[in-house]
Amino acid sequence: MLPDARSRFTPIPANLKDGRVITVRLLEPTDDEALAEFYSTVPRDDWRFYSPHPLTREMAYKKAQDDADTETFVCTVGIDSAGLIVGYAWYRWSEPDSPTSEFGICIRREYQGSGTGQALMSRLLEVAKEYGPPGMYLTVQKANPRAFALYKKMGFYVVREQMRGQVEEFPAEPEYYMERIAHDPL
Repeated sequence: MLPDARSRFTPIPANLKDGRVITVRLLEPTDDEALAEFYSTVPRDDWRFYSPHPLTREMAYKKAQDDADTETFVCTVGIDSAGLIVGYAWYRWSEPDSPTSEFGICIRREYQGSGTGQALMSRLLEVAKEYGPPGMYLTVQKANPRAFALYKKMGFYVVREQMRGQVEEFPAEPEYYMERIAHDPL
């Protein structure tokens, strides 16, 4: 998100189900090392549920340093009391006038089920009402029922079932393609 637009969306606290509090804010270019640390905590087995890009140090630096200040990428991060990134949610699109954006989310394992995902998505969807394409889409594997339930709760609906191709060592598997209206088109 361009810095001028990012400045309109200030950090907010989010109370989690277990009493912890995180700060939800937009990704900054200076978050490169914190994002790399976050990526390093995602167990390899969980990568199968997150395939838009590899969760590597190099990709963390690209997302923070290159993508955070672009017109076609928006990312919220959850920051705990120690300053660690505990999760992030994002949407991106290819052209300034795209009708839809791709959505993704990844949560540190010890924060899964705590409400972190909902907090990040809620803030991201608030931003999406004002910034970006009018529609969002995502894919979620059938083998990830918690994520599927969260997406439905947040307003995504199933458009179709499909097969996701093999990603690295993870075999092809069934998934849902889901969409959501982010805001009314102008």
